[in-house]
Amino acid sequence: MKRRNMLKMLVSAVAVIPSVMMAYDKKLVVNTIKMKPKDSKKLEKGEKKHLPEIKVGDKDSAGYTLVEVTIGQDSVIHPSTKEHWIYEIELFADGKLVDLVSLEPEISRGYLGTRVKLDGVKKLSAVSKCNLHGSWESEITL
Repeated sequence: MKRRNMLKMLVSAVAVIPSVMMAYDKKLVVNTIKMKPKDSKKLEKGEKKHLPEIKVGDKDSAGYTLVEVTIGQDSVIHPSTKEHWIYEIELFADGKLVDLVSLEPEISRGYLGTRVKLDGVKKLSAVSKCNLHGSWESEITL
């Protein structure tokens, strides 16, 4: 039994190593302030670039619905450079966290796609976290 536990610990440790090695430099996240558009009916280009766009797709045979979050609206897409990128996206269903993605600069772009059971859910919201310009939230009513 000791051998099996040791093997489990070794496999767990090896699985964590790549994610730790690939993690972005946390010192590059200089703004964690919750931001809001000045006028939600008339968004500026910088606001469009940071606000999540939530799209609800098809429901599969098991009852899970495709939900996609792209960072940027009206064809204004957030960049992913070494100096400026979206480092995290959170998706909430009626205030409950249902998915989260951590992103690397340059090699990943502001996108989250997941399947969620939406039966009875009234609101989806997404938060994008930009290393330079803070956290931005969008929501849709179902």
